[in-house]
Order: sequence, then C-alpha cells, then structure tokens
Amino acid sequence: MVKLKEYSLEKIKEIISFEKDFRDLNSWKFEHIPLGEMEHTYKLSKGNKKYFLKELKPHEAQMEYFLVKLRLRDLPFSLYPKLLKQKILIRRFIVGRMLRSKNIDLKLIKDFVNMRNKMNDKKYFDKYNILKLNNYSQKDNGFYEKDLEGSFSKAMSVLNKLNKYHLNEVENFKRILNYLKGNKKSINKDFVNMPFAKQHQDFREDNIIIEKGRHKLIDWGSAYGYNPFMYDVAPFLINNAQALKIYVKNSKNCKGVSKEQISRWLYVALAARFLDIIMSRLHFSENRTNTKADCKKYLAYEYKTYKKLLDC
Repeated sequence: MVKLKEYSLEKIKEIISFEKDFRDLNSWKFEHIPLGEMEHTYKLSKGNKKYFLKELKPHEAQMEYFLVKLRLRDLPFSLYPKLLKQKILIRRFIVGRMLRSKNIDLKLIKDFVNMRNKMNDKKYFDKYNILKLNNYSQKDNGFYEKDLEGSFSKAMSVLNKLNKYHLNEVENFKRILNYLKGNKKSINKDFVNMPFAKQHQDFREDNIIIEKGRHKLIDWGSAYGYNPFMYDVAPFLINNAQALKIYVKNSKNCKGVSKEQISRWLYVALAARFLDIIMSRLHFSENRTNTKADCKKYLAYEYKTYKKLLDC
C-alpha cells in the first residue's frame, strides 16, 4: 500500500489560521486522537468551543464536501467547507457512545437514502466534485464480480484458522458459508447487477455515534466510490421490517421494483457483507480473534444477523 503524503502539524495550523475563527490559534488546544490511517486527528478546543479536526484522504475530503451541500442532520458535515479543498475537516465535536446493536435509528436510514438519491444524480455529482475525482459509476467494471468470486475460498481459509478454538460459533459460520458456496454463481450475478450507489463502505456500529438519542454516521474514509446499493445497509435492514420499509419507500432505486426483487437484492448484499466481515473483521490483525472468548462473543453477535442467509 502506498502511504499518502501527509501534512505536518505546523502546515495544518498554517492552513486553518486563514479562517477568521482560528487567527488566534495559539489560544486553541490540540488534543491528538489516535484514530484511523491518517496521523493528524485532533480535538480542537477553546473555552466551550469543541471541534473535531482531521486531515483527510482526497476521496474522503470530496465526500465531506458533498455532505456540506446535502446538510442532512444525521450525516455530520464540515463547518469550514473551504478547508476541504486542502483536505482538512473541522466539524462539531460529537459527544456520545458507539452503537452496540443493529437497531438503527430510522431517521439515519432516511438521511442515508436521501444522500444516495442526490449522489446518484450525475449532474449533482459533477457540480460539487471540487477535487475532480472520477469515481461516479452506475455499473460494475468487473472489480466487484471478480472480488466476490474469490471471496468464498478466502473466507473459508480465515474460518479454518479459528478451528483451534473448537467453537460451535465457528461451525455455524462455516455452515452459512458452505450454503452460500452452493449458490455463489447466482449470488455473484445478482449482486453486481443490482443498481449502484454511493457507499459509506464501512457502515457498521463503530461508525455510528448515539448523541442525545440521534444516530450520527461518521468516518467516510472508506467511501471510495459506487457499488451495489444495498451493500452498506443490508445487515441493519434484514431483521428490521420498519427500517426496510423506510428505506424502500424513500429510495429512488426501489421505485417500480417488485418486493421479490428487493428481497433478492437484500439477500445477496447481506451475503457479500458476510464474506467481508469474515475476511476483514476476523483477520488475524483484528483483536476480535485474540482469545477464544473474544472470538465466541463476536461470532455469536453477528450470527444473529447472518443466520438469515440460511432462510433462502
């Protein structure tokens, strides 16, 4: 992986000091937050003013600029959009706790769908594409089809490494995976042929903060482009009929589409997410598999969602 060229802290201070609010920068406190790939993430405070400051990757800065233009309540946005052109995010500091279930706020689902609807308008995308990123696409160029095809054997390899724990939960995951392998051609085909849309790409509990009862979606660092539109939200819709109803009612991608087709899209998106969590969340570098107890807890939690894949 090529390491992105990052600013120095001195350079970041120089950039933000051109904003009127930060001309007296020496009176502001920088508290480093060890978070994500980029080194420079801080809590910026002065008196009762508290902001989140982060140096962004180019695609992330572009997505944050779109969020400024969308101004959706549960998709927090930058307070200083001009800084995004220089890949610096400053937004209100959100105080809350991470979501610890798949029980998602319906208001967040609606905001997320509204974002999708706007971002699927190419004229809108081009109008606010300030960093001139070429990632608007309404179809697969072969990447997702190839990636999904190879994921079945890779996922089984990851699960086999967990045999050392002798857990029923590992066997449950293998049972789901073996069932999916028997239908992988149709799953692959249907996945890459559903409508495409802008993704968060890391839509999970750790990136949803509950603040005063509202769910806030943060961290767009993985939002590289467009892919099958139900991928992000599938785990949060599969056991939540009300959330699914809101999603379908408001999504332009679902207009005029049969309930059977939507159910199929949801299923294959959930299958793709299942493969992804095995390869990314159960990877040896993740602490979820460090001990037998950690592994058991994580698999048991996720099984409540993904056992639905056996119902087809």
